[in-house]
Amino acid sequence: MNTPPPLSIGILPAWQGRTIESLLRQEFRFSRRQLIALKKNNGILLNGNPVFAKTILQGGEHLLLKFPPPPPQNISAENIALAIVYEDADLVVVNKPAGMLVHPVRYHLTGTLANALTYHWQTRGEGATFHPVHRLDQPTSGLLLIAKSSWSHQQLSVQLKNGEINRFYLAITEGIPPQTGGVISAPLKKGAEGIKRVIAPDGQSAITHYRLLNHTTQTAFLLVRLITGRTHQIRVHLAHLGTPLWGDPLYGQLDEQFPRPALHAFSLNFQHPRHHRRLKFRAALPPDLIHLISQLKLVEQKS
Repeated sequence: MNTPPPLSIGILPAWQGRTIESLLRQEFRFSRRQLIALKKNNGILLNGNPVFAKTILQGGEHLLLKFPPPPPQNISAENIALAIVYEDADLVVVNKPAGMLVHPVRYHLTGTLANALTYHWQTRGEGATFHPVHRLDQPTSGLLLIAKSSWSHQQLSVQLKNGEINRFYLAITEGIPPQTGGVISAPLKKGAEGIKRVIAPDGQSAITHYRLLNHTTQTAFLLVRLITGRTHQIRVHLAHLGTPLWGDPLYGQLDEQFPRPALHAFSLNFQHPRHHRRLKFRAALPPDLIHLISQLKLVEQKS
């Protein structure tokens, strides 16, 4: 199986006197687990020679990190059409269709995004592994970021935890929010039964920003930004305002003509873990949401 591409780092004069371990932990945000994996694989090379993580740097050297081969994943490969927005050796951004699960679960082991990407990588002879950086509910469409190695996943997860990955959604609600924009800060936890989440003082912190883009007398078109990313967060928070997502059978009302919550992950931006340039992506509304906007006489406006 292919290994992730090695990471090349030029040692700056300002880093003189520091150990490799200190540099990787503090400047490059490596986790202890990633460092241990490099050590076990003899994957730390300085000017082409294997060295210990405690080696003191002089400045001007060339550091090369060779990542270990990934462990196998038990995910069946399936030839399923994919809308890949961007891909390189470290990550892939996919425009997920509504109705597709992100990864296999107990009673749905096939037909997921993980199955589709596993097939995609196998046909290219690529030894990538599937590591979703964040999640999208099965009925939600839009952009999803997948890391292709444990290292890129760890690096991107740090960004997610620190609020450095920006995720924006377009939403259609039943009813109009009380203000043209605001912040919903209401902790969430799993309900007593089923998959529903509830607002509770002892829940996990959950913060959502929203802005009204357009409305009729009965519906609204919103731009929503996730600050945290709890399960069903947008769905619960908008229902908490009294404006559940259109077509949400769990927190609002079922619409037989539009059988899913009207939510689309339309914008995503983050810093690439290897070259540190900021990448920005957008995904247009899918046809079902465009049709719903037309039916409800809502007009998409520029954000």
